[in-house]
Amino acid sequence: MEKRLKNQQIEQLFDFTKKHYVEHYDVQVELVDHLANAIEDQWKENPNILFEDALQTEFKKFGIFGFTGLVEEKQSQLHKHYNKMLLREVLRFISIPKAIITIAMYLCIYFLIKNTGSIGEVITLSFLVISFLFFMVDGLRFVFKMKKEQKKQGRSWLIQSVAFSVFSLPTVGLSGGYFSIVNQFFAQNSNISNSGIHFLTIFVVFQIIFMFVFFKVVKPSLNQSIKDTEKRFQFV
Repeated sequence: MEKRLKNQQIEQLFDFTKKHYVEHYDVQVELVDHLANAIEDQWKENPNILFEDALQTEFKKFGIFGFTGLVEEKQSQLHKHYNKMLLREVLRFISIPKAIITIAMYLCIYFLIKNTGSIGEVITLSFLVISFLFFMVDGLRFVFKMKKEQKKQGRSWLIQSVAFSVFSLPTVGLSGGYFSIVNQFFAQNSNISNSGIHFLTIFVVFQIIFMFVFFKVVKPSLNQSIKDTEKRFQFV
């Protein structure tokens, strides 16, 4: 009769992953399943091996960084997935047929700024500042909501930690562009040059496209992934 892990030993494996800095429950389950199978495989060859010895033998295979390397690799894979999704959807706006929409949007914004002078520039810059604040508030709201859910469930998921950083991208990644444009405008105290209008228009068009992709594609995908993870581990 093959030797199997007891429920108490399964709980020990969960405690072991937590002690080695694996905080996300979905990763804990995956590691516990891997460790349990590996330990039982060792018992098939030698049933006399102690549980603790079999566990340490398997843990050593993860190298000097233990489970940390595995967690970081999984985070990196998820980041790449959503970065590629974001880039792919943004690039679609410079390919036919969406390129026509992008060009039309560029021309409308350019001539609006050029023909309305300072008023158009102020409206455009106001839009950029408001969109920046909107991204920031929406990101904070999302983080607080996820933290509340984690506290309620007593569990956290790896996809949530990735979502936190993805939601910080619009405010952290684009903040330099926002404030450089604002500083340039107020430093000049006059109408922006023609080249400046082109640059401002490009930035506004990119911002509109980025917002559309982020809220219509990336955010729904992240929310769905979180729901799927919660459902998958609901009874585990």
